[in-house]
Amino acid sequence: MSLQYSFMNQNWNHSGASGQAGALNPDKQIGTNFYTLYGQHMFNDNWGVEAMLPYWMRSFTTDTSGVPGQINPSPTTRSANISSLSDLRVMGMYTGFSKDKSSGLTFGLKLPTGPVNPAPLIDRDTAPGTGTTDLLLGYYSMGNFSANWGWFSQGTWRHALNHYQGYKPGDSLNTVAGVTWNAIETSTHIIPMIQVNALWRAPDQGGGDALYGNLNSGYTNVFLAPGALIDLSRHWQANTSIYLPLYRYANGDQLVPHWMVNAGITYLF
Repeated sequence: MSLQYSFMNQNWNHSGASGQAGALNPDKQIGTNFYTLYGQHMFNDNWGVEAMLPYWMRSFTTDTSGVPGQINPSPTTRSANISSLSDLRVMGMYTGFSKDKSSGLTFGLKLPTGPVNPAPLIDRDTAPGTGTTDLLLGYYSMGNFSANWGWFSQGTWRHALNHYQGYKPGDSLNTVAGVTWNAIETSTHIIPMIQVNALWRAPDQGGGDALYGNLNSGYTNVFLAPGALIDLSRHWQANTSIYLPLYRYANGDQLVPHWMVNAGITYLF
């Protein structure tokens, strides 16, 4: 079981592969605290289930009279704050490819448990819930290069199975690959690690951006994330990472963060 915290402050307007003037984007700032509770249970050596329940605390500031791609000489800035559960993910796991369970497949659904209209200012693509049921397919794999060096990789593809109130989020693919250095674990209880996180998302369909042809949705992000695992005791482990952008491409004008941070604690049974 694990509780993870992430913070993301989207306050930089981005178009294509470069930053652009903030005045071209009616949205000015999206700051979010993410709290995610993870649980996992193995029924036997090969099959298990895991669930992820997110909770969002989000602040959103926008120019209600602005038009994407145009400078508004008389902006009308408004803000909204929301705190809500987001969409629950439930996934099955198959780990029977090898005796050490170092590789596996995941499959399941993202369920429409989060609100889609939590406040009048919140767009469909910034709401905690999408209103859709999404198919999730993924994998994980891990191993060791040597006694001191390990590696890990995982990925998840998401596809919405339906529209809800005219909105359908674009498909997404999230992949992670990283290495761990185990040489100082015995003396310090710390395992340094570094990973590359790549996220691709297709443009949405419908929603608040439909008026402009969904030109301001869909992106590609690649982050470098140094971090560490910290063994607190036999059953408790902490983790922390900071995500630094290596590459990003945004369709239209979108707000992006300069950096993101993640920290969490896990209980190992």
